Amino acid sequence: MFTAKIREKSTRMTSQWLVLRYFLFALVALFLAAAAPESWADDDEDELTLATLKFFIEFNETDEDIGVQAVLGGEPYKKLSAFGPNGRKILNLRPRSNLKMQGLSDFFFESAEPSLDEFSMDEFLDRFPEGEYEFETITIEGMEQDGETIFTHMIPAGPVIVSPEEGEVVDLLDTVVMWEPVTQTTAFNPPQQPVTIVGYQVIVTREDPLRVFSVDVPAEATSVSVPPGFLDPGTEYELEILAVEESDNQTISLLFFETEE
Repeated sequence: MFTAKIREKSTRMTSQWLVLRYFLFALVALFLAAAAPESWADDDEDELTLATLKFFIEFNETDEDIGVQAVLGGEPYKKLSAFGPNGRKILNLRPRSNLKMQGLSDFFFESAEPSLDEFSMDEFLDRFPEGEYEFETITIEGMEQDGETIFTHMIPAGPVIVSPEEGEVVDLLDTVVMWEPVTQTTAFNPPQQPVTIVGYQVIVTREDPLRVFSVDVPAEATSVSVPPGFLDPGTEYELEILAVEESDNQTISLLFFETEE
């Protein structure tokens, strides 16, 4: 009987101690959670996303040349890397010395644009497959900053320029650029498919001295008036019209015109 009572008392004390221990553990956990820095609560808050990221195709349908371009921006960074859909690194940029300490921010690059005579459309598309491309940076404070963008082969057709025509002499005070809306991909990348155009860019350039008139217009627009004060008499100008697809891919049509004396 005496032995049984001792065992019963020992078991009861052990159970009480276990309850007390669990209570203390819970109390300490609550205290640590309340006192912990916000960065402990969610490590994802330390990961930044690039504010701007575009990676796209630019095709000049008139000159038949093609390349890729990229636009990105965010917090200043000291390292930039990019990866293709297969995970292979395609870009590794590391500023040095003072530029590294200053950091990069907004950034733009474009590749070389060989003609289709040198480098076929199929070869280009094989070199840059469709899929997700990832851009990663390390900020000057050492934080990760990245972004992903979908790269497609939806290359719009070049706008058909209605006015002016190639080599036409135009009225200084009344020059209106007109084009037909783009509805399909370029015939240089068959089979043609419907596209969604999000806007057009019209650029008129005088080479010497360099003067540029550039305007972005919505997808519904099919004409732009050139400001009379921009044009000089007896001068040759280059006209470019870019059709921009929802994938950011863009295609240029161009010609040259002159102004009357």
